[in-house]
Amino acid sequence: MSNNNNNYNEQNVAISYYIEEIENQEIENQEKEEINIEEFMSEMENNEFNDDLTFPKMINYHENFTVKELLLICDYYGFAKELKTNKCNKDQIIEILVSFESDLNNSNIVFKRQNMWFFINELKNDKFMKKFLLW
Repeated sequence: MSNNNNNYNEQNVAISYYIEEIENQEIENQEKEEINIEEFMSEMENNEFNDDLTFPKMINYHENFTVKELLLICDYYGFAKELKTNKCNKDQIIEILVSFESDLNNSNIVFKRQNMWFFINELKNDKFMKKFLLW
C-alpha cells in the first residue's frame, strides 16, 4: 500500500513541476509580447511607418469605396458636414480621412469604427440576420 502512495506522490510532483514550467513559459511569453507591443508603439510614433501605410490606405479607399461610403465613415468620425460644406471631391475626402486615421490620437475611434464596419458586413452576409439591417 505504501508503494502505491509513493508512486502517487511522485506523479503529483512531476505534474506540479510540469505546471510550474508551463506557468514560467507563459510569463516569459507575456513579457516578450509586452516588449513587442512597446516596439510596435514606437514604430507607430515614427512618421516613416505611418507614411508607409498612407499610400495603401489611399488606394484602398479610392478603389473600394464610393464617395457616399467615404462620407459615412467621415460622419462616424464627426467631420462629414465640413467636407460637404467645402464641396470636397473624392481625392480630398480620402486625403483628409487617411490623415485623420493615421493620427495616433484617433486610434481608439478608428479601431472602433473598423470593428463596427466588420460586424455590419458580417451581418449583411448572414442569410438570417441581413433582414434586420437597414444599412
